[in-house]
Amino acid sequence: METVASVENMEDVSSALSSGVENAAESVRETGSSLDGLSEAADAALADAERAVEEARAEVVRLESLVSSLESQISSQDDGEKDSGGNDSAAAELASAQADLGEAKEELRNCEDRREKAAATARRATALRERFLDASRASLKRMEDLGTLCASRVRHACEALEKYIAEHPGHAAAGFAGWIRWTPPANAPVTPDALAARIKGANLRESIAYEAERDPRFRSKIEDYGRRWESAATLSEKTAVIRQARRNASGELAERVVTAAFRPIGDVSTQNRTVFDDGRYTKTDLVVRNLRAPVILGRGDRAFAPKGGTIAFEVKAGQASYLRSQEDHLAFQAGGHRTANASATICTADIHDLPEAEERELRDRLRAAGSPILGMLPRKRDIDRALYEAIVYGIGKTRP
Repeated sequence: METVASVENMEDVSSALSSGVENAAESVRETGSSLDGLSEAADAALADAERAVEEARAEVVRLESLVSSLESQISSQDDGEKDSGGNDSAAAELASAQADLGEAKEELRNCEDRREKAAATARRATALRERFLDASRASLKRMEDLGTLCASRVRHACEALEKYIAEHPGHAAAGFAGWIRWTPPANAPVTPDALAARIKGANLRESIAYEAERDPRFRSKIEDYGRRWESAATLSEKTAVIRQARRNASGELAERVVTAAFRPIGDVSTQNRTVFDDGRYTKTDLVVRNLRAPVILGRGDRAFAPKGGTIAFEVKAGQASYLRSQEDHLAFQAGGHRTANASATICTADIHDLPEAEERELRDRLRAAGSPILGMLPRKRDIDRALYEAIVYGIGKTRP
């Protein structure tokens, strides 16, 4: 069965191929233009060389005519009355013309050599251009054929997935497909209730499978925990592996769930760095830019972002005591949200386990810092359970 992730992977490949064809075609056009310029320059050089040959040949003809005329003049003077002064002058002029003729013939030979070299260069430039264009056309044709094949494969995969979803509406994969492909309502803001329902409604087991299929690094991390758990010799060693996974991977899974939840709403980027005036810095877990719909996070300041605006988020997964311990750190991180229209800290529902006074104090502190805390994620134990199942039973699988 095709999955949403496998279809998206194929769509990414298809899109990359399409972009590659466009970039390759543009590169071919640019290189072809350069080769056109080279060929034109070679043709122009050949034309100049041919003009130089014609000019040199004309000069040789002129000087040959002059030498012939002078020789005739001297010959006629020798047959008539002798005029030593006239003969000497004609002889000197003849000697000069003959010297010039020798130089002109040498220049003509040089010009003819340059013309032959220019002609050879022009032929090479034309051949190079033709070979490049022929090879490029063939390569582009192969890329276009591959792109067409890939697009067809994506289309069939989408059809297969849609058919499966239609035939198995109650299956978890079908529900997750609807969740991941959710789109914000048209001409209406995304409300806090809609956001909470979307984030809390994430199927964590399907989310892990989706992220693992979309990101090989995440898959490798979960599978590495699985191998370590499998090879652990004692219960305490196995428990240590799970404890480490809960400590190191639950936060990442929470961030991935929130990222996937907001991806249909805008352009998502993660771990955006902000440097403060005093040199300290923070990294914002998630920034959603170019919102496709207005978003309401709640009441008060910095709780609304217009269409086209930006929202910044921190994501925290932990039990109530952990969330409470993060108060100062979260207030500091809120400083990295200042450039966004709205911001919030999205945490696990464990925040509701705090004593009422402590929960109110935490909420007031973060609201004053400009990033109110919202308990929209599933509980930490639910995230831990989903990770445990993926590690012990395999990604996308449940207990046998």
